[in-house]
Parts: sequence; structure tokens; C-alpha cells
Amino acid sequence: MKKLIVLLLTIAMVGAVFAQTPTLSASSTLSWGWDLDTGLTGFANTNKATISVLFPVDNVAKKGEAGWWGEIAVKDLYFKISDEQLTTGDGLTFTDWNDKDGDKVKDSGEYATLSAKITNGMWALSVSSKQSFDFANADALYTGDVAVTIDADKAGTSLSYTANGLSVGVTAASKADWTANTKNEYALGANASYKVGDAITVSGGVAYDAFDATKQLGGTASIAYSAAPLTVSVATDLFYDPTPTPKTFDVDALLTVGYAVMEGLDAEADAYYSTLDNDVDAKVAVDYAVDPIEAGVSFGIADPITAIAYDLGIYAGYTYAIDAATKFYVYAEYTSDFTGKGSLVPYVSLTNTSVTNTTLKLEYNPDDADVLAGKYGKIIASAKISL
Repeated sequence: MKKLIVLLLTIAMVGAVFAQTPTLSASSTLSWGWDLDTGLTGFANTNKATISVLFPVDNVAKKGEAGWWGEIAVKDLYFKISDEQLTTGDGLTFTDWNDKDGDKVKDSGEYATLSAKITNGMWALSVSSKQSFDFANADALYTGDVAVTIDADKAGTSLSYTANGLSVGVTAASKADWTANTKNEYALGANASYKVGDAITVSGGVAYDAFDATKQLGGTASIAYSAAPLTVSVATDLFYDPTPTPKTFDVDALLTVGYAVMEGLDAEADAYYSTLDNDVDAKVAVDYAVDPIEAGVSFGIADPITAIAYDLGIYAGYTYAIDAATKFYVYAEYTSDFTGKGSLVPYVSLTNTSVTNTTLKLEYNPDDADVLAGKYGKIIASAKISL
């Protein structure tokens, strides 16, 4: 109870200081489901309530405009209380560092971040607690991509220079802080990027466990072109680990070409190579999405050097508005590697919102059961009331 009082007082003070009104959202759902594979049926009740306070924090808050100054930036930070007592009886949970849309996906660009540096506008020394070495430009189309993990990568600092489209920096990181870095293990790294005109960006980086027992080496480089309707990128990652026997040395390379044919119609082609398993993958895809239709087809070839394999994917969906409050949606996705009958996942839903604050839904196969594998999924009827 004391924790709850403190949290509520915190919210009240935050609302007063920042002139923000905490928002309450809640929902309660009654469902009845039938599992077509097991024959089991039953009701389910789920409840959720959330209080959110969104801070009106600017992207950057800094002190000083001339000479050197300390600069700190906080992005996409909000406080959130979720009343788990409604369903679990475990009490109140409090999340104070999250992304603004709640999906917890860092790659979405909306994850909460805090960065701090000592800078004069061009040169900067980072003060942030985490300076990692990331190498993920050339992700594999299927499997076998390089997992570049520099061992000494707990926390550190970077010295960087940024001006006229050029950004370069050097980074030092330790394997642990001074209470746990018993062997005084460190890694060193460098990175650079340069924007050539409005359409081309070149970037690269390297990191080395210079003062670490593993002596791992990682690197990355990429060049990207983007001028509508065409995008082209070439990227590579490398990783060297001398600790295993035999030693590991792997290089990934990825070429991606995208073209916006027309509104809603996009085409993409990818080609990937990895020295780890002498693997070559290639894939082409076309996607169309203009209401009420969505559809796409992709075809891929994997490992043509040793044991060639194929991959086909087809999907289509259609939304039919019966009236302003009622929508019927049907979707199906078929995939095949041409070694069997493939996989077929259908989905059907009927949604009605004519009752105020309420969503009535009848849906089939929300868990993506594969009907070609003899799985027929579930039928669920639900009523959800939302605040």
C-alpha cells in the first residue's frame, strides 16, 4: 500500500509540474472459444487497466551554446502503471522506462533513450553508460548470419567528430565495471559515416578485444542509395574469433534493391552470402496494399552451391465493409519449400462496433494453425468493452 501511495503521489506531482493529465485506459473482454483440434471449449475473461503519463520532453535539453557544454537528450520516455491485480492478484507493476508506443521494439525508432555528452557542437565525449559495438547490417535472408559479439562490451565512452555530413568516432569499452572487471579487459573500436549528397550514405566500423582474453574482431561496412522510387544498399559484416579450434572467421554480405512501382505496389530483391557455411541466398518479392486489398508473393533460393532449396510464399487479404460498423476480413498465407505439400494458414474475422465502447468479434484461427498439417485452429467469439 505504501508503494501504491508513493506511485500515485508521483503521478500527481508529475501532472502538476508538467501540466499533464494522466490518461487511463482499460478494457474487459469476454470470450468463448472452441479448439477444433482438441474439441475443448470454454469461456475466458481478461481485464487490463493502464495509467500513462507522457512527458513533454524535447528531443534535446542542453546547457551552453558556445565553447564546451554538457548536453543530454531524452527521447520517448513515459511512465506507465499497469494494474495486474485485475487478472493475477500480484499487485501493481510500475514501468518507468519504456517506448512511447508500448511495443518494446528498439528497431522501431521509438524506444526510450537517454544520451549525454560533453561537446562543443562538433567534438563530443560521451557520458552515456552504454557504448556498444553493433554489427547487424548484413542480416541473413534465412539462417546463418554472423553473430558479432565483442566480449568486452559492457560500458564505455566514445570520442566523436560530426560536421558537414561526416561523422567519425573512437570507442573504448570494458568487459565489466571496476567492481567486476577483474582482468582489466577492454575493447577498442572506431566508426565513420559520410553522407554524399542527398541520396548516398557510406558507413563502416570496427571493434577489437585489444585487452581481452578472447581477442575477437568485428567489423561492418555499408553503402546505401535512396532516391524515390529506387533504394539500393550493399552491406557486409565480419567476425573473427580466435578462441575456438578451429578459429572462426566469417563474412556476411547483403545486397538489397527496392522499387516503388506505384502507390501500394512495391518490389524488392535481396541477395545474401556467408562464408560460415558457404551459403548463398536470394529472394524476390512483390507486395501490394491498397484498401481493401492486400497481397504479395515471394520466391527464394537458398544454398545453391551445395544443396539447393526453394522457398515460395503467397498471401492475400480482403476487407469488406458490410456497413459503417461491421467489417468482414479474410486472409490466407501459403508457403512451400517444394519438398511437401507446404503450409496454409487461413484467418477470418467478423467485427462489429455498433454498440458504444464495445467491439464484438467472431474470428477463426487467430493462432495461425496450419490446415495442411491437419491443424484446424480455434473459433472464438468475444465481446470487448474499452475505456
